[in-house]
Amino acid sequence: MNLLDIFIASVMTYVYLAIILRLLGKKEFSQLNVFDFVVFLIIAEIMVISIESDSLDFVHSIVASLTLIIIDRIVSLINIRWKKARTIFEGKASYIIYKGKLNQQKMKELRYTVDDLTHHLRMNNIDSVSIVEFAVLERNGSLSIIKKDDCVVELPEPIVSDGNIDYESLQRLGKTDDWLEDELKKLGYPNYKEIFYCVLEKEGLYVIKK
Repeated sequence: MNLLDIFIASVMTYVYLAIILRLLGKKEFSQLNVFDFVVFLIIAEIMVISIESDSLDFVHSIVASLTLIIIDRIVSLINIRWKKARTIFEGKASYIIYKGKLNQQKMKELRYTVDDLTHHLRMNNIDSVSIVEFAVLERNGSLSIIKKDDCVVELPEPIVSDGNIDYESLQRLGKTDDWLEDELKKLGYPNYKEIFYCVLEKEGLYVIKK
């Protein structure tokens, strides 16, 4: 491959990867899940091989990368539809601090150190665990923090999401689906399937209908 061919292939690869990044997400690159990130790395490697080697031409590399993108989009659609699948493919968020209490056992399981915790607290201008109500280690490794003074919820996760009850959240709250349905009926929502978003605040349920 001569210099002109390398130059043209490099420019085309740059443009193609820029388009791929747009296709991969409607979110920041730092928020891509593990599978999105791996797919992008593989695509980048395929494109590099197509430039460096005659064994894989540009057209074949595009076919291979588009196949990976289609698979990734299918997985994303499955994750949106089914929470269990999302947990399998992306993992789940974990409470490092729950209702003001530090979960040391969970930190050990996740190999999340005190230094990690204090580092993330400082990045959020928080100087002590004592003022934190919830600290959630998200799927992408970031730590979401809700201070006690700012907290208006009993749990910072929806108990109904797009017409589906989150039984794990209900269990964490010590509530049942019968309790939830009764409370929704009191608010004029006889069918939880019609609820897009529902969270338990300290003042009661906050509901958004579909």
